[in-house]
Amino acid sequence: MRVFGSDPCEGSSWRARLAWITDQPALHPRLTVLETLRFYGGLYGVSADFADLLHSVGLKGLEKRYGSQLSRGQQQRLAWARALLVKAELLLLDEPTNGLDVLGREEIYRLVRQFPGAILLSTHDMREAQELADRVGILHQGRLLAEGTPADLCRQYLGQELGDLAQQPSLEGVYRVLAGRSLYGACEE
Repeated sequence: MRVFGSDPCEGSSWRARLAWITDQPALHPRLTVLETLRFYGGLYGVSADFADLLHSVGLKGLEKRYGSQLSRGQQQRLAWARALLVKAELLLLDEPTNGLDVLGREEIYRLVRQFPGAILLSTHDMREAQELADRVGILHQGRLLAEGTPADLCRQYLGQELGDLAQQPSLEGVYRVLAGRSLYGACEE
């Protein structure tokens, strides 16, 4: 594996160029929102206008709230603020909308679309991948089965043009063809 063209075992200069957000934000429950940003800013030697940053992720007015007092969606938005703080070139996302309600999911989608760098997104939600990704890699049992744009994959494996998200074809259909089953259970014949 190479990170920004370098072997990650031979140095750490690449670390300041990336940020990540997992499905569980891993926030300290006894730090406030502002203390969390100050702490992470200190680790990376970054000073920022925290007010603007908190406004951009929808947390303005919650600066004194503890991590344990935040809703799941607010915790995810704080994780985004933490990631944006370092001005990373690459953002790694692992199931970023896991456990979020519709509004929380839409907020994360907005943040994904506004991120100025590259994003590597891992998700089981094919609609999410279809909506957010420029390119998709479909994995099954640890193997890369196909890679391409959502539209190209639908043309190649379903013989159809990618339509409205509410209609077929979809990446879920591509996954069914490639893996021989649905993400949510056995394929119906």
